Amino acid sequence: MFAVRVLIAWLAIGITASVFAADEPGPFTVTPQTVSLREIRQPQSLQVLANSPDGFSIDLRPQATFTSADPAIAAVDATGWIRPLATGKTQVTVKVGGQTKIIPVAVELAGAEPPLSFRHEVMPVLSRGGCNMGACHGYSLGKNGFKLSLRGSDPDQDYFAVTKDAFGRRVTPISAEASALVAKARGDAPHEGGIRFARGSLSDQILTAWIRQGCPSDIADKNEVVSVHLYPDKLVLRPGQTHRLQLMAHYADGTKRDVTRLGIFSVNNAQHAEVDDEGLVTASEAGETAIVARFERTFAACSIIALGGDKGFTPAPVPAAHIIDTPVVNKLNRLKLRPSALAGDEEFLRRLFLDLIGVQPRPDEIRQFLADRNPKKREAIVDALFERPEFIDQWSLKWGDLLQNSRLAASQQSVYLFREFLRGAVASNMPMDDFARRLLTAQGSATDDPASVFLAISKDTNETLERATQVFCGVRMLCARCHTHPMENWTQADYYGLASFFTQVSTRSDGRIPNAVNAKIVQFNPAAPVAANLRTGKAQPPRFLGGADLTIAPGEDRRTAYARWLTAPENPFFARGLVNRMWSYFFHRGIIEPVDDIRSTNPPINPELLDALTKDFIASRFDLRQLMRRIVTSQTYQRSSVANDTNRHDEQNFSRAIPRRIPAEALLDSLIQATGVSESFAGMPAGVRAAQLPDGNVDNAFLKLFGKPLRRDACECERDNGSNMLQALHFINGKTMLGRFQNPAGRPAQLVAKKLSDEDLVTELYLWSLARHPSDAERRVSIEFIKSYDARRAEAVQDLMWALLNSRGFLMSH
Repeated sequence: MFAVRVLIAWLAIGITASVFAADEPGPFTVTPQTVSLREIRQPQSLQVLANSPDGFSIDLRPQATFTSADPAIAAVDATGWIRPLATGKTQVTVKVGGQTKIIPVAVELAGAEPPLSFRHEVMPVLSRGGCNMGACHGYSLGKNGFKLSLRGSDPDQDYFAVTKDAFGRRVTPISAEASALVAKARGDAPHEGGIRFARGSLSDQILTAWIRQGCPSDIADKNEVVSVHLYPDKLVLRPGQTHRLQLMAHYADGTKRDVTRLGIFSVNNAQHAEVDDEGLVTASEAGETAIVARFERTFAACSIIALGGDKGFTPAPVPAAHIIDTPVVNKLNRLKLRPSALAGDEEFLRRLFLDLIGVQPRPDEIRQFLADRNPKKREAIVDALFERPEFIDQWSLKWGDLLQNSRLAASQQSVYLFREFLRGAVASNMPMDDFARRLLTAQGSATDDPASVFLAISKDTNETLERATQVFCGVRMLCARCHTHPMENWTQADYYGLASFFTQVSTRSDGRIPNAVNAKIVQFNPAAPVAANLRTGKAQPPRFLGGADLTIAPGEDRRTAYARWLTAPENPFFARGLVNRMWSYFFHRGIIEPVDDIRSTNPPINPELLDALTKDFIASRFDLRQLMRRIVTSQTYQRSSVANDTNRHDEQNFSRAIPRRIPAEALLDSLIQATGVSESFAGMPAGVRAAQLPDGNVDNAFLKLFGKPLRRDACECERDNGSNMLQALHFINGKTMLGRFQNPAGRPAQLVAKKLSDEDLVTELYLWSLARHPSDAERRVSIEFIKSYDARRAEAVQDLMWALLNSRGFLMSH
């Protein structure tokens, strides 16, 4: 009787989808194409999918009719749920309009209905009700004496807590409905957490039936969920349109199960879509987001595009077989966004200089580029910039930030030696796989091997694995140190499995330099044991991220095995993470954002783009300059920041350049170049550029104000490239700023001394300040402004440069 009641409740909920009359579908598909059922409690839904001629997803289940050839073997209801009744084979016919699909159905039931599963049925009910979340009984101390493992990470512990703890008072087999576990959750008894499921719901029926059966345990069952998938995994919807999702679980024994009614659904950005408890998606405001589904601590995601129809849209020509522009323009056409035109030479040149060498082009460089008639001059200037010393400054600065090279954690000598190692790696274009291996397997002091400073900076093994994984995989593992990751499939076994690769490494003070603060030696102990799992207290064998436990020969340096796995071409994290990170340095965001939070629940904004660049990066043997060249020579990078009528609200799909505030060092170096007044840095020789400073431990108010990081974290987020009022006030009336304009050796004085005409003077001011020529209107107004000062020409020039350097045109890369 229980099985019948569950199925009636399960199949009684009808979900409707909106299909717009204008969206006449083409041929439809049914998912899955074959159905195999083994338990009467595990029915299977059918997805009936189609696309409209203009590319919108259509859920045809409400319009479809379903018929079982033999209802005695498998029955199907009006919403497409198939429930098994007897062993045998049959088929379900799906009709939409004049089209028909036949779905074979095979049923193989056990002789007797198996008892309910604590692991696979009760645990999902507890998760779906939120009982094991951090705000409820999943809290580290539990709530009101009842403690569950966070998000169901430990079924053994949870079975004991439910059935044995507190003398088993939470369950009453002789009166299942009166059990505290049920009565509180459905509101029959006072409960601080409120009602978690309705009386008669599927969750209610599973719990009460399991308790009535005597709370059977299947903790020993190791047939775990290995993955879950959402069908479909991409949707393009109009605002207001609805579409059902199907969640399928794949088990270790090769079986599959429809867990849509037991999964947990959420949306990354509710501005663009909503999802209910049954997986029904409703598109809202135009934009993009993702639906995230979870079942038994395993995640899947579906990308959602909410898009208003535009019958007058003309797709842009798709560049043929271009590794970047093809996937970008393809997606823009699907979104009905027209890309902006290409930037002019001056706009492109300034953007390129700031991104590649961290300083604006000088007037002579601008004039030379504008006069060049070579049709390939943009490609040529990229290669020329690779050879500039400023290129080495710029990219060794970025790696110094990311690898946390700082006197806060390393000796002064070590910081300088490590910086020179980084400069050498950039100058020689060291392949990134070699670079990573050098860092991860180094030992000794900074004088023995400067690459050892990366490991010496870590306080302990845990910090080493977290830094290595975040930098070289783009994955944040910190959460998994204490509990299962809340938004990814990583467990504590994954975390401590990674830690086991680094437990043979430790640091000690370098006695050869007794008076140096933070002078350390990285030492290797081949006999060191593997890490202990914080939760179980047991030794955790080494485990690659997303892999199985490994056996490594005693005495072998486990870091070597890790570095070999990390840099292997087939590794799904290394190349992908680095490509995404490098992309973010040339645009306002990564293809995945944040760039160092790559996970299944945070899908890329353009998967085809990321896949193509990753494949190319691997084929180039991890050549960073080749990757940079691919990016900056693309039309996507070279687009203007001027929006058109279709892309003015798009800030995700690279349809135009999104203005970015210039990073602190590039801003200061460009300011020094523009004004002709150098900056003094305490303890540094004269003429040192901001990009050449060894770390963030420099007493400079400008760099601090504009977000130079102290290198305490391996996260890109430590650098603050935002804007605030204090920055604006500093540019408007800061003493150091005003001093630059009034300096008798500064740029305004130099230009006045040349006795240029008003027109030439204005042009020079624009070229030094904004790295471009003024427009006709700007030239006219500027000349009138200078003339209005009469004999105070020097003061007029100072004020005009002050105005230009206070504009967005100087502060932003656009």
